[in-house]
Amino acid sequence: MNIKINGEVLELNEKTNLSEFVTHRLNGKEPRGIAVALNDMIIPKSKWNETILSENDNVEIVHAVQGG
Repeated sequence: MNIKINGEVLELNEKTNLSEFVTHRLNGKEPRGIAVALNDMIIPKSKWNETILSENDNVEIVHAVQGG
């Protein structure tokens, strides 16, 4: 299954939910200060476990940074 993550095509071997995918992308680090959009819609963190990625999904992970 192919998805696009931050503009890069990535092949996944199996279906996964958004929570598992984000944790894997962050190398197991706590997903703090990030927002995730799936197909141009922001997905609340409370919905990550029930959101299953599908073929050709477009995922954007954005990290909040402090500054001015």
